[in-house]
Amino acid sequence: MQTFGTRGDVHPFLALGIGLRRRGHEVSVATSTDFKAMVELAGLEFREIPGKAADHFSDPDVIRSIRKSASSLRTALVMKRPTTEEFAHSVERMQEAAEGADFVLTSMICRGYGFAGATAPWGTVNWWPMTPTREFRAYKTPDLPLGAAYTRFTHAMSAQLEWAVHRPAVNKVRTRQGLPPLKKSPMGTLGVEHPVLYPYSPAFLPPPADWPARAHVTGYWVWERPEQEPPARLADFLDSGSRPLVLALGSAWPVYGEQTFHAVRDAVRHAGRRLVVVGGPEGTASDDVFRVQEVDYGWLFPKAAAVIHGAAFGTTADTLRAGVPHVTVPCWADGPYWAARLAGIGVAPAPVPFQRMTAERLRQAVAAVLDDPRPAERATLIGERVRAERGVDTACDVIETAVAAAV
Repeated sequence: MQTFGTRGDVHPFLALGIGLRRRGHEVSVATSTDFKAMVELAGLEFREIPGKAADHFSDPDVIRSIRKSASSLRTALVMKRPTTEEFAHSVERMQEAAEGADFVLTSMICRGYGFAGATAPWGTVNWWPMTPTREFRAYKTPDLPLGAAYTRFTHAMSAQLEWAVHRPAVNKVRTRQGLPPLKKSPMGTLGVEHPVLYPYSPAFLPPPADWPARAHVTGYWVWERPEQEPPARLADFLDSGSRPLVLALGSAWPVYGEQTFHAVRDAVRHAGRRLVVVGGPEGTASDDVFRVQEVDYGWLFPKAAAVIHGAAFGTTADTLRAGVPHVTVPCWADGPYWAARLAGIGVAPAPVPFQRMTAERLRQAVAAVLDDPRPAERATLIGERVRAERGVDTACDVIETAVAAAV
């Protein structure tokens, strides 16, 4: 398995790797050295892909860009990106890491491995839908009332943009290895010749009826780690009154800043409720606010009246599994996409985009999720479905079928 990026890009692969190992397979995970200890803690073999883990939120230019706009394209223009030669070198190291494999599963950023001339059967993972369909438009494309033909066209447009990112490095590697450069995008082979796995819940976003047979919505990949003893003071806080709300903004805290904490705290106080804050800048607590730097979401979230978050993939999954309602304050990347979906299925009020966040909008969102019983009822139902899914086992079935078909 090959993945690169942030902790959220690696963690689901480890859950899947543990599931494959339990079925008797030998599993290696190729990623940056930042995650070597995490891979080995999961009992899997580590193989290196050169480069550092993505740390977008330590870059002041990235923070300033996101605070102005949720546009991923705008932010990408200010991010520090590898040169074509550096990207090509990484693809070659991916090829070395995959030597001897019966099957290779790549993350989004590692798909260059397959396009550059993979010698082993391979498939890929995507965190949001990328397979063409007429049922909904592609991620981050304009919402225009132009019918099903336009909807499907958005997927072709999105695929071309992704291929444009991979093409220079992929063709450089292919040329070095005596292979002809690819003139036509290979993106159309994904889900048709090569399986695509979507590790989110079909109860959250069902697969469209017109997807090809090799596009699979598996359910979430959850690493069931041994339960850790929660902080005693936090447990006491939870037991000392009604269910609090939880504010969890993950690695994006540098974008949101302390001003977001104050705005959320005031909105929660206005509703007469308490607040648990996970992570973020150091700050003072109070009788109605408990701050903790790190805690097991699987333990904490089910004890919340609602979770306030940025709708990032991992936190969205944890909140759905907990079966509690959401208040979303998306700031960039896939946050706006998932926030809209959460509102669409009735487990959250309308999103409060970070760039347009006001005290009044936050108060209204918090009040909506607390005063209306429907989001909590809907969240309970969705949570039961999500917890009943066999995401890792389903993904293992897909991979084993792909290996058997290639023999």
